[in-house]
Amino acid sequence: MSVRKWRRIHVLFFVAVVLLMGESAFAQGPPINTETALLAGFTNAFRTFDQEIDRSGDLPGGVRGDLHVRAVPMIFPYAITQGKLVIAGVIPYFNKKLDLHRPAGTTRLEENGFGDLRLLAEYAYYIKDEKEKTTRAMVIGGFDLPTGSHGDHNLPPGLWNGSGATNYLIGTAFSYIPARWGFYTDLIYRITTEGSGFEFGDTLRYDLAVGYRPWPAIYEIYPSPQVNLFLELNGFWEQRSRDFRPPGSGNKVPDSGGNTIFLSPGIQWVPTGRAFLVEASVQIPTVENLNGEQLETDAQFNIGLRWLVF
Repeated sequence: MSVRKWRRIHVLFFVAVVLLMGESAFAQGPPINTETALLAGFTNAFRTFDQEIDRSGDLPGGVRGDLHVRAVPMIFPYAITQGKLVIAGVIPYFNKKLDLHRPAGTTRLEENGFGDLRLLAEYAYYIKDEKEKTTRAMVIGGFDLPTGSHGDHNLPPGLWNGSGATNYLIGTAFSYIPARWGFYTDLIYRITTEGSGFEFGDTLRYDLAVGYRPWPAIYEIYPSPQVNLFLELNGFWEQRSRDFRPPGSGNKVPDSGGNTIFLSPGIQWVPTGRAFLVEASVQIPTVENLNGEQLETDAQFNIGLRWLVF
């Protein structure tokens, strides 16, 4: 990763921390990149964040690529039964820029627009509340609808905003929160199908997060101003894709799929009134085993907010 890109991420993270320390807060917030089984607090909160992704490396055919993705997901959860059953809609907006460097010069490919609509349901099947601690477990199910642009043969499938297919998700999450600490983990598997002559590989998301509330040490009133710190391991495994162009081939794409694990420190601030929080996280790739020649992740940065609508 270039010095310029690292400097930009460090400056953005520093600015986010300064902004987060300038307000006043609520109760223990959910982890930033890991699912939580605690379906309370910010359940009915609109959530959005700006995710900046930089990738670079060698591609097949002796081409070098630099990819920048700006993703802005918009998440709308709603509690059917408070603390037990939540449904949610998620739709992202993308800006993707891929520079392909060849000896004859550089070509830029670009795509903008909304991605696939995801509909989710989360159900807490285990709840155990004790003095100053709680244990929760939930199941997750949902599907993606092919609302994003896809099938443009002038663009590589990785630059499409959508998959062109209906995909299905199933998973689970577990949370244990004793006093000022929080321990979270999840497993979410996505089953993909073919669309526009291409089938992206199935994926497995696996996360582990530890949260700590450095301030306040003890609540004098509740809700009360609060800062949360998080350290997460965020894993993403993807199967090889299949290409059905020309129709009927269905060959596996050798330069696709693999496994990446991020180390993700983050900070969260929940302003007074228990209706708003701001959060920021840097995701640093610590393990990246990709199949064939693919762009490798340099770093990812997230800064976002959650706003309790009702």
